[in-house]
Amino acid sequence: MKFISVFALLLNVLHNEIKAQNTITKKNIIAVLNSCSYHEDLNSDFVYFFNPEIEAEHIIEKIMKLVGLTSNFTIKRANIENAMATIIKTESGSFERFILYDQNFMKSVKLSTGNDFSQWSILAHEIGHHLSGHTLTSGGESHTQELEADEFSGFVMYKMGATLPQAQSAINKFCSNEGSISHPPKKYRLLAVETGWYNAKNSSPNSNDISGGSTSDVLTYQGSVVVMIIQSAKSGENVKQEIIGTKPILKYIASLKKWQISYTDEQGNFTMMELSHIKDTEDGAIMKDTYDARYSVTNGVNADGMLFCQLLDIKGEAFAYISFEGLKRK
Repeated sequence: MKFISVFALLLNVLHNEIKAQNTITKKNIIAVLNSCSYHEDLNSDFVYFFNPEIEAEHIIEKIMKLVGLTSNFTIKRANIENAMATIIKTESGSFERFILYDQNFMKSVKLSTGNDFSQWSILAHEIGHHLSGHTLTSGGESHTQELEADEFSGFVMYKMGATLPQAQSAINKFCSNEGSISHPPKKYRLLAVETGWYNAKNSSPNSNDISGGSTSDVLTYQGSVVVMIIQSAKSGENVKQEIIGTKPILKYIASLKKWQISYTDEQGNFTMMELSHIKDTEDGAIMKDTYDARYSVTNGVNADGMLFCQLLDIKGEAFAYISFEGLKRK
């Protein structure tokens, strides 16, 4: 009888401990402040959280070692059907960085994609938000921030041994083709992951140096305005000039001879275009966008911080220019 009573007591203690870890109390209900979620906005400003799985802590530690930094955030499981980087006001009154993830959501990601890299890429994406300072202020250009976090995720996934399809698998399965107010369309997010993946590949010691001695295969520029110039078909004179966008970000992937360009148009909409190499010319290259429109692109950004793209008609003659101005290397 003595043995049974002690055993029953141990079971009771164990049951109470498990219950305490999984019971929603005031202490583990938190108010979410500035947050960056993976694939859609959070439906509630309040969530409850629990201790993370050991595997998640291990992956976070591995990612931080790969980038040579010490983590300054805490990871928790939460009821969010998503993953997010956020700022939380603790009981002491201090504001601290957290990464929250939904255990069931992450399991569904792995089952749907058939690989572990998909769920690891999501954690890398959220780390990218914190390291880029996206959670320090509310508002901001969320589409640009999401693409920066995607690019970081692609970089890390290459370092962890993922193929490009594996690095992109979570976005392919769970992100919207159309995008939303907070998140860009899937095709732009896939391009951002691709940029990060190739950036890591071409900066690794075992890759060929194809970027003119640079440690990175990707040249990144940030500018001020995007200008459209329309020309007369008869005289070739400029008949109209207007600003069609602001804050352009241009990335040139040397190994692919490809420009990835994004900016905010005059209506406040996020716009992205990709120019792929067709053939070289004396002054630059003939390139095409995703709609197969042809452009004559100058040979890189000039000394005045400008890149010119001449839109060509079916005869190969220029009838309009797009000028990206105020460009500076990042």
